[in-house]
Amino acid sequence: MSFKNTSYTKSEIEIIKKAAKVKSISVAQESFLAIVNKIYLFDGISNRDQIVRMTNNVSFKKYAKGEVVFNEGQKSKDIYFVLAGEVAVVLPQLKNKVVAKIIGGNMFGEMAFITDEPRSATVVVNKEPTTIIKFGIDTDKHNDMFSYPFSMLYKNIALDLTRKIQANNR
Repeated sequence: MSFKNTSYTKSEIEIIKKAAKVKSISVAQESFLAIVNKIYLFDGISNRDQIVRMTNNVSFKKYAKGEVVFNEGQKSKDIYFVLAGEVAVVLPQLKNKVVAKIIGGNMFGEMAFITDEPRSATVVVNKEPTTIIKFGIDTDKHNDMFSYPFSMLYKNIALDLTRKIQANNR
C-alpha cells in the first residue's frame, strides 16, 4: 500500500496500514461473532471488524459443577460470559460465602478488567453443565480510530456494574 500526495504524517500512515490489515480469526472468534449480539457488553457496537480487533484469546469451555473458573487473587483482565448454566461468586476469606449467583446471559470478571487488580473473589460453577465464553479486550487498540467502540464497551460495563449494585441493594 502506498500513499501519494497526502498530508498524512508517517505515524498516521503506519496506523492506517495497521488498521487496513485483515486479521485472521480463530474458530472460537468466529463462533463468538455468531452470538455476539446476545452479549450486552457489545451493545451499540455493530461493526464485526471492530469487535474482532477489540477482542483476543476467545475461548468456550463447558464446566462441571464445582469447577473453579478463577480464584481470588488471580491476575487476569479477561471477561467471562455465561452462555448457559450458573456460577457462584464466593469469598474465601468469609468461609466461601456466596455473595452472588450469575446465570446464563450475564457476564463477570469485568471488575478486574476495569481496575487492573487481581480477582477480588473466586468463581465456582454452581450448575452442571455450564458453558462460559472467556475473552480479553485488547486495550492497546484504544486510540482515536477505535474510541467509539471502547466508549460503548466501558458504558456497558458501567451499566452492568450499576445493575449488580442495585440488585444487591434490594
